[in-house]
Formats: sequence, C-alpha cells, structure tokens
Amino acid sequence: MNMSIVIPMWNEENWVKQAYTQIKRFVGDNGIDTQIVFATDGCTDRTVEYIRQLQEKDASIIHFDNQEKLGRGLALKRIFDQIDTRYLIYMDSDLATDLKHLPEMISRLEDGADIVTGSRLMRGSKCVRTKKRHVLSRVYNFLTRLLLRSKLSDHQCGFKGFNREKVLSVLSEVKANGWFWDTEILVRAQKKGLIVTEFPVEWTDRDEESSKVNVWKDTKSLGTSLLELRFSFLPESLRQMFKFAFVGISNTLITLFILWLLDTTIGRGMWGYYWAYAVGAVNSFVLNRSFTFQEKGVSRKTMLQLASFILTASFAMVLYSETSRFIEEQLGWFYLYAALGGIAVNFVFQFTTAKLAIFRGPKSVKSS
Repeated sequence: MNMSIVIPMWNEENWVKQAYTQIKRFVGDNGIDTQIVFATDGCTDRTVEYIRQLQEKDASIIHFDNQEKLGRGLALKRIFDQIDTRYLIYMDSDLATDLKHLPEMISRLEDGADIVTGSRLMRGSKCVRTKKRHVLSRVYNFLTRLLLRSKLSDHQCGFKGFNREKVLSVLSEVKANGWFWDTEILVRAQKKGLIVTEFPVEWTDRDEESSKVNVWKDTKSLGTSLLELRFSFLPESLRQMFKFAFVGISNTLITLFILWLLDTTIGRGMWGYYWAYAVGAVNSFVLNRSFTFQEKGVSRKTMLQLASFILTASFAMVLYSETSRFIEEQLGWFYLYAALGGIAVNFVFQFTTAKLAIFRGPKSVKSS
C-alpha cells in the first residue's frame, strides 16, 4: 500500500460515517489500494466516538486525534510526519469534490506530479455555491496570483494530492496552521520548482449555514496572510527597511505629540525639537532592536549596541533638529511640516547607521 486518503475533521459528527462509507465503496469499486486516515482536531461533538465505532468494524482505519484544536494546517503537517505512504490525498469531510476525480488525481501523481490540486475555477469545472462565496473566491485567487505570482487558478479547494517525500522540504517552511495552509504550501512548492498541477473538478458546497467557514472573518484572515507571505518573500534588507519605516511612523507620532504638548503648555523654546527627538529615540531603540533587527535578550552586546545608538542618536538629534529649525526659520514652513522634513532626512541617516553599524549581521529567525 503506497497511498493514504486523509480526512481532516472538526466537529463533523453529521458527516463522518457518510464520508467513510462513500470513500470505502468508491475505492473498492475502482480497485484503489489505500488506507483511510481520519485527523480530528479538537472535536467537542461525537465525531471521535463515531470514528472509534467505525474502527471496531474496520481495523484498517487510522485515526489521529488532537484533543486541542490546532488548525487544519498543523493537523495535516503532523499527518505528513507520521504517515509514510508515498502519496497522501486529503479531501474535505463533506466530500464536496466528487470522488469520481480521485483516479485522475492518482494518475497525475503516478505520472510524476509532486502536488495535484482540484480547481473549481478552471474551464470545465462545475461549482455549486452561493454567489457571495464564488465572488470572494475569485477575488482571493486573483490576488494570490498577483501578489505571490502563482500560476494556479484555485488555491483553497479541499481536494489535494501530494508526493510525500517531495513536499517534506516545503512543509518545513510552511508557517500557516489554519485555512491559509493550502495556499502557502502551493505557493512555496512552485517557488521551489516542484511540479504542481491542477485540473477541473465538480464541487458542491454543503449548506452554508452548517459550513465551518466564516466567510467574512476567514476572508479577512486569508487576505492578511497573503500580505504577510508576500512580505516574507522580500529581500531581508527591504523587509528591515519597511519595519524601520513602521517604527519611524510611531516615532513621528510621538515626536509631533511632544512638540504639540510643549507648544500648548510651557512653550517649545529653542530646545523643543531636541526634547521631542529624545523621547522618540528611546522608542526607536527598543522597537528597532526587537522588531526590525530581531535582537532578543539582554547581554554585553546589548550594552555595546546602546552605546553605539546613543552616539549616533546624538548626531542624528542635531541633524534632525537643525534641519527642522532651518526649514521652519529659513523656508517659513509651519513647525509640524518642518518636523516632518527633519524626520525624512533623519530616517535615511538612522537606517543606514542601524543597518551597517549598530545591528549589523542580524540572524534570520525561522519559525518551526
């Protein structure tokens, strides 16, 4: 036996027996040698109980049970680690994709594909679902192709086959544990040069009211995950620059607030820009060290970084303050606009010194 059919389940008591019966009958009728694997994830209904009843009648059933809900992606990762068959095919528990497509998926895997996925959006597919979900799906998949340069039409169809040995290297890089797992593994596999193919399927949505998909919440989550994955593909220096700019925005808000506070209370005086900058500088060191350049813990190195930061910040404070004063006094700009001009000049100087001197040689932090 070199194939497993994996069915992830979360509170699927209404579908578990039906799914088993249909899959068992289909593989038997078509001479497909496979084992059925149930992967339950934090079920609070009778799903686990029903699977155990099925196991009493069919000892070949394999069941992996996560008592705490981990998310479909993480549950599937664990299956890949523990099941050693050559091919793994997973499908949604409601069998939304017609089982008649199973032989074609197996054939494509045996012909050399590393990952095969069904598509509800290709020419020739038939998809029965609400108009709202259909539109959202098309928008999501369009953005996936645009932002992540994927060549696939449908990334979230719950009908996928894998050559286990080939995708293990990709799995180690996948960070998503929930619904986005499907998209991330397909995108990363393509970037690694794996053979990823898709074919049109007939897919029928279960009653939307009983679906585990929260359309708006999950769509928002998937969209956020798209942007995060796109950001992770950027060169490290560019990612750091964006993070540095984000910290810079917080510094700008703090600086402008301090200036406004001084201006409306005791007055800014000639030292107002310096006081405002000093407060923002503290925020800058703390956030850039932990967030931008991924430095953790406190050590002798931290003290050296702080000393270097104080030295460069002292010069940067003069650069920012005098630039701002010049813009205000010589060019006649409103003081808040002058402060923004000083901040822009200071940003270039600060990022360069932080990258090349203070936090040089950062190590990439990899999630397990």
